[in-house]
Amino acid sequence: MRPQFLPLLHHPLVGRALPGFPLPRLPKNLAPPRPAPQPPAGQHGRGRPAAPRPQKESQPRKPRNLLSDPRESPGSRGSQNPRPRQRKVALRRERIAREFQELHQLLEEEERLLLGRLEEEEREILQRLQANLELLGEQRRALGALVAELEEKCLQPGAEMLKDIKDTLARCEAAAAGAEPTSVPSELEKNFGSFPRQYFALRKITRRLLGDITLDPSTAHPNLLLSPDLKSVRFAPNPPRRLPPSLRRFTLYPCVLGSRGFTSGRHYWEVEVGDKTHWALGVCKDSVNRQGDPPNFPETGFWRVRLWNGENYAATTHPFTPLRLRVKPKRVGVFVDYEEGEVAFYNVTDRSHIFTFSGTFTEKIWPLFYPGLRAGKKNAAPLVIRSPTDWE
Repeated sequence: MRPQFLPLLHHPLVGRALPGFPLPRLPKNLAPPRPAPQPPAGQHGRGRPAAPRPQKESQPRKPRNLLSDPRESPGSRGSQNPRPRQRKVALRRERIAREFQELHQLLEEEERLLLGRLEEEEREILQRLQANLELLGEQRRALGALVAELEEKCLQPGAEMLKDIKDTLARCEAAAAGAEPTSVPSELEKNFGSFPRQYFALRKITRRLLGDITLDPSTAHPNLLLSPDLKSVRFAPNPPRRLPPSLRRFTLYPCVLGSRGFTSGRHYWEVEVGDKTHWALGVCKDSVNRQGDPPNFPETGFWRVRLWNGENYAATTHPFTPLRLRVKPKRVGVFVDYEEGEVAFYNVTDRSHIFTFSGTFTEKIWPLFYPGLRAGKKNAAPLVIRSPTDWE
């Protein structure tokens, strides 16, 4: 009798462990389904195999990714959701379009102003030229009349010719010493083509970034003296008067804040530091500890650049970031972009970049000014808020 070979999937040994060879445990989603148990052949009548029961069609199960975290649900894959990125890109696109639209408007406005200025200068030049022509015409007519008179006198006898000669000579001298035509200054002519490219638009943009930054007396440390115009501050070891108490006042850290805080937009101001040996400039968030002396790091709400001992510059990161400047700044510019979370510092003296903090602002921030302690006659000069320099 020839042996019969059953298909592998229907072989009775499939699914059973051979002696000494246990079957490996496959994941449930990859293991073949076990056949349903069949009743004994006799229960279906005389050893005949029972007809297979019709089973409901089931949808094939998709195998799970074995490398994925089984605890991860489809809803928890927020990083794969493209909507936040698309929204961010759309906001950035709108911002770029808005900024360039403003730039186009600025350029058109400056073009109108420049053309108007050129028209005024052209009218002034034409008026001067016309006045010169009229003056020269009058002088020409006067000289012509004088020449005709002299020619007529030359035809007269000697005694008659010398009569009234003094009056004639006086009129000749007056004609020679007459008013000269007004010349057009060469500087005026050069102005027609001497405007730097992008100068007016950049100047207008800078003016929009500027605000009337002044100092807030209610935040000033008791040992700080503010000028009457609230534009300068210096340290005073013995203040002349007591200041009223204020929850906004710094009591240990001798600094003062600006009068305007920012919750949006871009802002720029400049501070004259001169030859001071100690100072710090920057911004701080509204909720910083003003009654104590907290570490002045971005983590505690301070973004500053400082100088101490006359030569050590650093950005007050944690730990400090030493700064090597080629030129000692006499004036420092501070630029804030609230939406981008940036605070940048510039050396106005040599027009160079000093340092930029990058982060995220979640509340109002304020300009911060620290004039440094006074050591004898050193560091006695104040910090002074100045109008920004035109970088032509």
